[in-house]
Amino acid sequence: MSTARTMGIDGCRAGWLGVSLDSGDGNFVLMRDEQELRTMLNATDIVFIDIPIGLEETRYNRTCDELLRRVLGKDYRSSVFSPPIRPALLTNDYTAACAISESKTGKRISKQAWNITPKIKVVDAILQENKSLKEGVLESHPELLFKKLNRGQPSLPKKKTSEGIEQRRKLLKQEDERTDALYIKLREQLLKKEAKDDDLLDALVLGLFANRALSRPIRTLPIPPETDISGLPMAIHFL
Repeated sequence: MSTARTMGIDGCRAGWLGVSLDSGDGNFVLMRDEQELRTMLNATDIVFIDIPIGLEETRYNRTCDELLRRVLGKDYRSSVFSPPIRPALLTNDYTAACAISESKTGKRISKQAWNITPKIKVVDAILQENKSLKEGVLESHPELLFKKLNRGQPSLPKKKTSEGIEQRRKLLKQEDERTDALYIKLREQLLKKEAKDDDLLDALVLGLFANRALSRPIRTLPIPPETDISGLPMAIHFL
């Protein structure tokens, strides 16, 4: 698959996993480097991606992350990482980045946030290179989307547990039967050292909502989206 109208993209150990439900049985692509991701983002109309887009300069928490934690509730608020402030991206050293963050915000960067910083840098570089992409490359969050699919029922088990995986597969299948066959296909063709089970589920739910965004209004946290100093939106997108 080289082009798609819509796609959900989740970071994984091997790079980036993209799922499109545009047609047929659905498709997936594993993008192993920045150039492959850049090519796909430029070729796709609507992308829901689970990576922070838009970064604060001197404020530790983005408004969108604060709102997302409230919506997800206590069971899943820990799944929302505050990304590094933009000045901290100038270094590849964790200790130096923490010093920059602490001097400007009073807080250090969490290890979880630092672990995804290389991917934050990649997406930021692509969007800085082509600012028009910000209209279609939209930050989202899989747990918010699964919460929407769960329709007010009790919180789902953690996604890394077998029960959590099965319940998320069930929710996806209820919405679009193709997703379960695609999940099985993904698991058969990708090694777990390339993409874990929860990576597959996250890419699938992002792809499902990205596809629906062709015909439904996209909502944001907050309303309207804030923007960072470079003009990129700081918002979580969903339907």
